[in-house]
Parts: sequence; C-alpha cells; structure tokens
Amino acid sequence: MAVHDVGHATSVDAPPERKRRPSRASERAVEARGRAGLGMTAPFLLLFAGFFVAPIIYSIVLSLRSPATGAYAGLLNYRTVLSDGAFWSGVQRMAYFGVVQVSIMIGLAIVLALFLDSPYCRGRKFFALVYFLPYAVPGVIAAIMWGFLLEPDLDSALRLPHLLGITGSTLNPLDFRLALYAIMLIVTWEFTGYNMTILLTSLTNVPRQVLEAAKIDGCSELSIAARIKLPLIRRTVVFIVILSIIGTLQLFNEPMILNDIANIGSSYTPNQMIYNTAFSFGNEQLAAAQSVVLAVITVVATVAFYTIVRRRIDPFATSQGGA
Repeated sequence: MAVHDVGHATSVDAPPERKRRPSRASERAVEARGRAGLGMTAPFLLLFAGFFVAPIIYSIVLSLRSPATGAYAGLLNYRTVLSDGAFWSGVQRMAYFGVVQVSIMIGLAIVLALFLDSPYCRGRKFFALVYFLPYAVPGVIAAIMWGFLLEPDLDSALRLPHLLGITGSTLNPLDFRLALYAIMLIVTWEFTGYNMTILLTSLTNVPRQVLEAAKIDGCSELSIAARIKLPLIRRTVVFIVILSIIGTLQLFNEPMILNDIANIGSSYTPNQMIYNTAFSFGNEQLAAAQSVVLAVITVVATVAFYTIVRRRIDPFATSQGGA
C-alpha cells in the first residue's frame, strides 16, 4: 500500500494481472477448427496441385530435355526460344494488341457500367443481360461467326470503301495486315460486357450516402461518376486490366479459327506457335520452353503494371512498405 498525500485519497498499487492460459477445452476447439478448415480446403489444394502446380513442374523439367534424344540438355531450348524472331514478333504483336484493345475495351466497360448505374438508365437489368450475352457465346463460335461476317464475299458493306474511292480494292478485314484489328473487334465484342458486369457489381457497393450528399451539394451526375464513383472502383478497374493483360498473352481461339478461314499464319500469337510446335511438329520440349518463357513474360508484365498503378490505388503503399 502506498500513501501519496495526507488528507487525500490513497491509491493502492494493484497486483499485476496474470495472463490466463487457455483451457484444454478451448485448445481442443481451436485444433478441431483447424482440422475442419484443412479438411474443407483439402479437395481444392489437391486439385490445385494436380492441375496447376504439377503441370508447371513437368513443363520446366520437359523444357530442359533435348528434342532429339530426350536427355538432359540444359538451357538449349531456352536459347532457341530467345533467338527465335517469329516468337518475339508474336509477343510484340500481342503487346500492341493489349495496349490498343484492352484500353478500348476497359473504356467501353467503364462507360457502360456508369451509365447503367445512373438514374438516366431505364431497364437496367435488361440491358445488363444484353451486354453480358456475348460473353456467353463460346470463343470458337464467336470467331467462326465473325469470320463469316468479315468475309468480303459475304458482306457487301465491305465493298463500300472501294466504291467510294477510299480504297483501291474491296476492304478485307481478314487480310494479314488487318487481321489483328479484326481480332480486336471480336475480343472487344466478347469481353466488354463481362468486364462491365464486374464493374457494375462494384458500383453497387458505393455508399449511397456519399452519392446523396454529392447531389445535395449540387454535383451533376457526370461529376459524381467522374469524381466519386470512378475513384471508388479503381481497384476493380486495375483487377480487370490485370485479367485482360493475362488473357491477351494467352490469346488462342480467335487467331486459330481465323487462320483456318483466312490463312493469317500459324505463328500469329505465342500461344498459337506453342500449340503448333507441340502438336504439329512434335517438339514438346521446345514448346515447353516457349510456355515457360511466355509465363515469365506474363508475370513480369502483370507485376510491372501493378507496380506502376499501385501508388494511385493506395497512396500510402510506399510509406507503409518503407516503414
């Protein structure tokens, strides 16, 4: 007991509290929950290991073997890939494709999502379903459909530029020089509604109180969309851009189908070249090396993009990381 002053209330130093050890029952409950969680995630972990991790390991091992003898060959296949001009031409083509097509597609998806979330839209559910329907069409079917729609002999509208004297001959979107833009059109038609749906779902989580306060302050719908809604869904925008970057480098169905229709080439995209190397030429070892290189390029492109936009998403990310 410690008395600090005479005539004043005395204060007694309380003994330090002892930390209570969890009882055996609570420890057993925690262990039971842990076992239950492991049991519920075990099927996913097994499937993930069997269909994702194991193929990656097998591809890396296969890429280190000789195509001729199957013996260990070190980095021979990787040197062949790195010196292959056709492979890097396909990568550059897809990089240009990603910059142009992804920008247009994400821009359209944002505009459509903001419009459907505005009070000016009537029949929101109907139009959301209509915009999403192209994604429900399988990629192969969409490529076949657009391949016939863009065929000059079947579409008389493609003759109009020639009749007006704009071009020297009938416009052929499936020509090798224009085929990339035809693929951009097909992919944009397929995935704009899908990305719009993700953005529209994110917009429904924007606090309505914030929007009502902005309206009371006199903000227009355009100002609310640009200065409130769009900044609040920027993480979702970054997420769909990352998905689009990955999808761009994995482009396969559309060029493969258009090659059968218009003969644009069997090495138009890296994925198309990998497929032909493995199944047309029977060089699985080189195809595995091409796959690994393409996977590394995809990871580097994704990480680079996220690093660039990270500060805009989270202004405190840098300071927190350095703290």
